[in-house]
Amino acid sequence: MKHNPVRLLMLSCLCLMCNVGTTLGAPPSGERTITAAEITTDFVSFEAQVGDAGQFTWWLPTGALEYVLPISAGIVVDPTRPELMRPLQDGSPWSLTELPALGLLSNDQLLVFIVPWPHYAELIVTNRLGIRFSLPKGRLSAAPVGIVAQRRARDPLEVARGFREWRRTAGDTGAIPRPRTLTQKLAELPRSNGLLGAPHFYLWGPALFSRHDVSRNNWVPFAKALRSAQPESFGSRLARIVESDKRTALQELAAAEWPMDYLTIEVAGVIDTALAGRDLLRQDPEVPAAELIRSNKKALADAFGIYLNPPESWGDGLSTSLLTSLHEAGINRALLVLSDFYGRSFRPDVVAQAEKFGYLIGPYDSYHSVHSPAAGPNDTWETAQFDRAAYEQGRVINADGSGHGGFKKRGYHLSPQAAWPYVQERVGRMVRQASYSAWFIDCDATAECFDDFSPDHPATRIEDTRLRRQRLGWLESKHRMVVGSEGGSVLFADVIHFGHGVHTPYIGHLDPSFRDPQSPYYLGRHWPPDSPDQSFKPVPLPPSLKTPYFDPTVRIPLYRAALGDELVGAHHWSFDSLKLADVKVIRELMEILYVVPPMYHLNRDTWPKRRDEVLRHLAYWGPLHRELATVPLEGFTCLSADRLVQRTIFHRKGSKITITVNFGGKAQVGYAPYSATVSGLPSMPKQVFAARE
Repeated sequence: MKHNPVRLLMLSCLCLMCNVGTTLGAPPSGERTITAAEITTDFVSFEAQVGDAGQFTWWLPTGALEYVLPISAGIVVDPTRPELMRPLQDGSPWSLTELPALGLLSNDQLLVFIVPWPHYAELIVTNRLGIRFSLPKGRLSAAPVGIVAQRRARDPLEVARGFREWRRTAGDTGAIPRPRTLTQKLAELPRSNGLLGAPHFYLWGPALFSRHDVSRNNWVPFAKALRSAQPESFGSRLARIVESDKRTALQELAAAEWPMDYLTIEVAGVIDTALAGRDLLRQDPEVPAAELIRSNKKALADAFGIYLNPPESWGDGLSTSLLTSLHEAGINRALLVLSDFYGRSFRPDVVAQAEKFGYLIGPYDSYHSVHSPAAGPNDTWETAQFDRAAYEQGRVINADGSGHGGFKKRGYHLSPQAAWPYVQERVGRMVRQASYSAWFIDCDATAECFDDFSPDHPATRIEDTRLRRQRLGWLESKHRMVVGSEGGSVLFADVIHFGHGVHTPYIGHLDPSFRDPQSPYYLGRHWPPDSPDQSFKPVPLPPSLKTPYFDPTVRIPLYRAALGDELVGAHHWSFDSLKLADVKVIRELMEILYVVPPMYHLNRDTWPKRRDEVLRHLAYWGPLHRELATVPLEGFTCLSADRLVQRTIFHRKGSKITITVNFGGKAQVGYAPYSATVSGLPSMPKQVFAARE
């Protein structure tokens, strides 16, 4: 039998011996109530063992006036207000893997609680708060189930300060890595400085050929010429591919008086796919993909150039055309993430142009799910396709021997151990074709990790986490990439540079009206493919989700104060800065108050429509982020009784910088409605920003 050193460490680690101060134990009874009297100004460890039921709950002291919780990047909730508590109770239990720290506020003090091994822990919200550990049968020693507590001054941000102090001074921080600040990351990987002051853009649409690459008055003649191409010519081979895939679209387009978008989108999409294939010029398998694409594009331009725009301008979001438009608009820093993997659509010219303009650019990759190689195109996606061995031997296995179902119940979740050879091959193949400066891996930094009972690659959640951390760190150490992931869990904060889903998590599953086509809150279809409604169509927010996610009177910058100087956290891509129409201004002001990046979905069609709004925000936010992205958020206060006028405090080079935001529709305490005011930062081009003018 092989002995895994990590598992042996877990089996021996039944106690937390990591803190200065007292250690208090509990028998394996399944639960224990902690009293306020047991908590001192030193860090106190509360330890227990899980009984045969595999569950242990620490019930926290009752009587708190407010809860400080790591939900939606930080909230403060009065437990006597049912309208605030109900969403928390309905959503309970809540994961603690992003920021495993919370607090209870009373009249004169704050009790802080920290979970050093949060993989199996959840926050329970009933008529009181609890921290519950649930371990699988047969793995009751997979992780310690202790917590750490401390008494601190009465300030919600003391939760963040206590957490930072504990990480810095504790003899052992459990599974939580020591801080690696953004300043350290920038010094160790200079290209990551490009994140400072950079908006986050997701680029959509075909990369090789799009509907924009034929002028409107040339689309019908082009379709006719394609259909009448000489037999066995390049054009006839292309026409056969288009007609076999979108026969009706090409016929309708050739017969149309005017090219409708739905026709040009379909035909351009098939041409885009064909340009990445070997059939058009019958190319040998040894020809590199980027060279294959270059040859196909040249052949298309030679055959139909009179109808087409210049080949160097082809493509939609991933194109020199869009990047040039961004640069000419004055955007000199940006993080460009492809809306998908684009594993067959290499554009080394666009990547080179991005570097020239000072932009970071990289694909959207994932190793979370594995699908059958035989799955139909509507039942799979590119990043979940590996090979038969990965599908049959690489899946995560449940305790009962069944496969652990993948995202959207398709396929299976993929073991990080089994995935590792595919990570190395895929990344290596991609960077040989295009020298990306950034890489985004979906899911990893959410810390959604699994217990795997496969005999070939067994893992606890802790071991799963370690393997995911390894591949993220490898992207930086081996390929010198600026690394991003979904989420921003502290378990991964030291191995990523940016995280998507911190300041607006994915909430699309929390209200059924988001998925109801008859509802005004419907997020939209996954069509058209170059600008799907799901990403581009603005919708109002269902009232049920305002609290705790978008109510500024409840939100506090807890995550930003605890971890914001270690990585750049932004929104989940499903809810970019413009998606939720009726809270757009609130989110815009929160981006300024917390100094976190805006995110926008773009392609060549939507950029002109969004340009002015984007540039107006970036003109104010960009200089602020450049100065403060690496600086800890040290203070937060409400200046008005209704909590709508708020201030954050930073210290930089001996100077105090304050950002004051009025989220309300009327002037209060000297601040205009819907405005932000910066003080103490002379480099700002203007001190006041009006979100509504």
